[in-house]
Amino acid sequence: MRYLRTLEADGGKPATLSRRIASLATVHRMLDLGGETPPRSAPIVRNALRAQHRRQSAAQRQAAPMRFGGELGGAGGFTISVLLDACSVDVQGVRDAALLSLGYDAGLRVSEYTAVEVRDLRPQGDDTGLLHLPRSKTDQEGLGAWAWLLGDTMRRIARWRSESGIGEGVLLRRVGVDRRRQRAKEAADARCGDEDADNSELLVTFTVGDPRLTRQGGTGIYRRIALAVAREGLVDVPSAELGSAVAALSTHSLRGGLTQDLFAAGEDGAGIAPTLRRSSPSTALRYGRQFQVQSGVAARVLSRVRSEMDDAQKGGGWSFGALNANDQHKRRFGRSRESANLGRLYC
Repeated sequence: MRYLRTLEADGGKPATLSRRIASLATVHRMLDLGGETPPRSAPIVRNALRAQHRRQSAAQRQAAPMRFGGELGGAGGFTISVLLDACSVDVQGVRDAALLSLGYDAGLRVSEYTAVEVRDLRPQGDDTGLLHLPRSKTDQEGLGAWAWLLGDTMRRIARWRSESGIGEGVLLRRVGVDRRRQRAKEAADARCGDEDADNSELLVTFTVGDPRLTRQGGTGIYRRIALAVAREGLVDVPSAELGSAVAALSTHSLRGGLTQDLFAAGEDGAGIAPTLRRSSPSTALRYGRQFQVQSGVAARVLSRVRSEMDDAQKGGGWSFGALNANDQHKRRFGRSRESANLGRLYC
């Protein structure tokens, strides 16, 4: 109990406390210290966890989702489409475009896209491709899974392989950038009053290394491109909120954005979970709460009623057969069923 109170006093969230207690329970089982009633199952511990959940919001902080944009929605903020347009044409930009496309299409976790190898790609006859994932967070036994890739993604990957000379091994690698000659030329041009930005870009040296991308490297790429997008005015983000909006992007943003796009397209959690290799639909539902409301029962019924009303107004009025039960009651008795019920309630 003192341990739980200490964690909560240090700002621990409900999920953190639950995970710590679960870890302790595992240690107790391994050392056979629990006896008949393990500490994790003791009523006092369960009640303490419930009380902490009530005192603090149990909602978990999530990475800012990066949706595709365009027809799939998400316009105004950072989207995949906008970031792809901002990728440069040099080796680094080609790598970044391949990373964005691959990560979004397959909904990859950082542990998955950093482990992708050339042999895992399977080009198809219609220019699309398949990606084999030998192992993932929810597949520790290595049963394997497959993900579908757009033709544009396969072309971006092919261009990256051509520019980098990667024929086998890890696909997404670090790119070293040496700008010393460029900065020296820009300093010399500034002293002489000359400006030749185009030629100075040619002095930048790019080196594709053997090490694979890291979690920190992926996050840095997203944020670097996002800042470039903001500088070019391609996103509608207030300057006061730009720093927090960029900081909210992480390696999970592409996966979260794809989840929201699938919900917005009308898919449900039961279908999204296996597609994105999730252990249960509940994790996907956390990203799709607002889209569930938009496609829920109330939204469908009210949208249908609104559509019928618009059609009736265009056609010159309601037909009696098209009226719902409440409207029929109103025509027959002069007031709606709800009004009659309210009258009885306040009499």
